[in-house]
Amino acid sequence: MNNQNSLDFRANTACAIKDGSLRKAMRQATDTFGSRRSVAMESVDFNALREKASTIRMEVLDNLPAYIESFTTRATKAGASVHRATDAESANRIIADILKSKNVKMVAKGKSMVSEEIHLNAHLEKEGFEVVETDLGEYIIQLEGETPSHIIVPAIHKNRRQVGRLFADRLGVDYSEDPQVLTKIARKVLREKFLTADAGISGANFAIAESGSLVLFTNEGNGRMVTSVPPLHIAILSIEKILPSLTDLPTFIRLLPRSATGQMITSYVSILTGKRTMPPVPRNCTSSCWITDAQRYSRAIAARCSNVSAAGPV
Repeated sequence: MNNQNSLDFRANTACAIKDGSLRKAMRQATDTFGSRRSVAMESVDFNALREKASTIRMEVLDNLPAYIESFTTRATKAGASVHRATDAESANRIIADILKSKNVKMVAKGKSMVSEEIHLNAHLEKEGFEVVETDLGEYIIQLEGETPSHIIVPAIHKNRRQVGRLFADRLGVDYSEDPQVLTKIARKVLREKFLTADAGISGANFAIAESGSLVLFTNEGNGRMVTSVPPLHIAILSIEKILPSLTDLPTFIRLLPRSATGQMITSYVSILTGKRTMPPVPRNCTSSCWITDAQRYSRAIAARCSNVSAAGPV
C-alpha cells in the first residue's frame, strides 16, 4: 500500500495515519462493512451456523489425507488434472510449466490470495507471460504497482478520485471520478482480455471431496469469465479448503457472505467439475494446483486445537 518499502510496522503506521485520504477511505469502508454485517446477522442464528461450520471443518481436519485423496481421485475421474505442490516454488514452477506446455502468452486472472502468498504474478511475468488481474480492485492495484491491502477489498485504501487519476494516467482515458464511469472503463479494457486470454487462473473457496468439484464465491462476473472463456483454467487452492460433500455447502453459502461482506448471499456461486464438455471447446483442459507445504499443513492441523474459522479468502 502506497508503495511502502519498509517492513517496520510502526514506521508504516505513523506514515499512514498522516494520510487524510487513506484515513477517510478506511473509516468509510469499516463503518459500511460493520453496519452491513450487523443487519445480515439478524436474519440467521449466526452462532448456530458457525458451530455447524466448525464441526464440518473439524471433521475434514481430522481426516485430511483421506479427503485430499478423495477429491484428487474424483476430480481426475471428471477430467481435471490435479497437481500437488510442496511449496511456493514448486507451485509456481508447476503452473508455469502447464502454461508453457499449452503455448500460453496471456493469462486472465481472478482474485486469489494464495497466488499473492506465493508471488505467482511476479514469477509468471519473469517467465515471459502477460498476467492481467480482472477483479476490479485487484486490477486497480496492479495498475498502481501495489499489493492488496485487504483480503476482500484489495483497493480499500483507494478513493474514486485516486482511481480516476490512475485510469487517466495508465489507460489514456478522460478523467472521471464517477464510479459508474470508472467501472465501464475497466469493463471495456478487461472484456478484451477475457476474449483473448489463452488461460484463466482463479482461486477457489472450497473443494468438494465427494465430487471433485471446485466452488467459487464471487461478486463480479469476472470469476465466471476467467473460469469459462479461456480454453485453459487453472485453479489454485490450499488443502484446508476441502468440504466433504455438496450437502455441506449451504451452511457456508449462508455464512461466508455474511461474515465477509455483510451480504445475505454472494452474487455468484459457481461449482466447477472436471473439464468442459459443452461446445465450443478449443482445448479441453482444467488443472488444479494444490499448495501442500509442510508449514501450511501444520497450521491446518494446529487449527484443530483452536477455533477454526468457517471460511477463508480465495
